Amino acid sequence: MKKTFYILKNKYFISSFILLLVLFVFEETHVFRLIKMNFHVNDLIQQNNNREKEIQKVKEKTIQLTTNKDALEKFARETYYMKKKDEVVYIFSEVD
Repeated sequence: MKKTFYILKNKYFISSFILLLVLFVFEETHVFRLIKMNFHVNDLIQQNNNREKEIQKVKEKTIQLTTNKDALEKFARETYYMKKKDEVVYIFSEVD
């Protein structure tokens, strides 16, 4: 018991404890903020990977549309409702 009080009364222990308390809790870049920032960085990396996959898909579709005439025609008909002469297009919309 005396040894415990001796350690707690030790000026080096007290100063070290106060320094650690300031560094871990009261400083602007405290540990909790660093952990939160680390999670945020991981989320941003995941978003970046997802966007790179989307960019790759768009590049593949662009290559397909520029090289394949049938794919271009299908895309124009589905997206912009284009039609040939003397052709009737019916548009069906889903009602919830």
